[in-house]
Amino acid sequence: MPLEYALQHRGQFPDPGPWKIPQTKNVLLRDTLGIEALPRQRFNKTKRTPYVLNIMVVGESGLGKTTFMNTLFNTPLKEEIHPKNPQSTQTVEISPVHYELVEDGVKLNLTVVDTPGFGDQLNRENNLDPIVEYIDNQFEVYHSAERSSEFRRAIPDTRIHALLYFIPPTGHALKELDIKALQVLSAKVNVIPVIAKADTLTREEKAAFKKTILRDIENNAITIFPTAYPDDRESVEDLEKYIPFTVIGSDQFVDIGGKKVRGRSYRWGVVEVENEQHCDFIHLRELLMTHALHDLLETSHTVHYHNYRAQKLRSSGRPESILACDDSYEHRIERSKQSMAEDMIKKEEEMRQNFVMKVREKEANLREREEQLNQKRQQLMAELEEQRSALAAEEREFQEFYNASRNASVSKGSKIFGKKN
Repeated sequence: MPLEYALQHRGQFPDPGPWKIPQTKNVLLRDTLGIEALPRQRFNKTKRTPYVLNIMVVGESGLGKTTFMNTLFNTPLKEEIHPKNPQSTQTVEISPVHYELVEDGVKLNLTVVDTPGFGDQLNRENNLDPIVEYIDNQFEVYHSAERSSEFRRAIPDTRIHALLYFIPPTGHALKELDIKALQVLSAKVNVIPVIAKADTLTREEKAAFKKTILRDIENNAITIFPTAYPDDRESVEDLEKYIPFTVIGSDQFVDIGGKKVRGRSYRWGVVEVENEQHCDFIHLRELLMTHALHDLLETSHTVHYHNYRAQKLRSSGRPESILACDDSYEHRIERSKQSMAEDMIKKEEEMRQNFVMKVREKEANLREREEQLNQKRQQLMAELEEQRSALAAEEREFQEFYNASRNASVSKGSKIFGKKN
């Protein structure tokens, strides 16, 4: 309870201050202390702890799912049993089988969950129910263990980490059953689509079939691993171009140039399982084991299991605020930050539009005032020109009067002067 309370209320109280955390000082060692051995200790401890990988294979009978799993892990996991009449199966069976694989001291607890009977009945309406029920039951078992008094101990993880969905090599679009199954299952587990029996298709047919499947996946909003999970794509970007993976399964070894390799021998030649020119088997194995094993485990826990737990808590009537103790709290914070950033961009755009509008209004007002001032100036100039014309007329009239007066005075003086003489 204290841990749950602390997780629920983290970030809601101020920092207690630097007095709670002593200040660190950098010091130089005078002699070797052995700090460089700490990562090796962690590595050795991690190596002693077995890794867990639970894989479910889903697909119609006759696609070589069991043979492929034997080929994938280089060991005969179990023999493939072909039913005499697949349509006689009344329902889909769930058959998990557990194995322990050891390589160079590293243990892998592998669980392969087969689903015989899927897609074999004439009425396939309820084919998905047993598969979805099994996946949800593993979530519920893990959820119950988390709520128990021994939740601090290691919880056995039986949740499905990867689901290989086998698609028959028809060369056509996905069937309605495949689309519905992929939509339902991709919301609960990490789905990786696989094209079975790739040796029945030519290279051109494989490329065209892949494009058709990817188009159907995109049109039906199906999430596949790792394309639909951006956080897990950094190390597998080079492998994404092979999705969906074309695979070939074989328990037999054939001789090629004196070397024994897994493959199938036909009258027209030999198909090698681990030859990238023949299929994408090695790329699928590299995705599962070399690059994305940790990502599969983490995505199963942080995405699919948390979605199940959140739905479970909501259905029990717990308010949304209680879910802040989940690890999904960070994702919600990121979404809130993104939403706030988008709101800020919208507000900045609105402010820019308002600023542009006000500038345009101000420019219009200034142009109107400028026109008024020009009109006033023209009016004043016209009045000034009228006054100048009037002044010039008065000046001419005065000059004429002055000249006339002067001429009259001169003529009068000349007359007087003539009389005296």
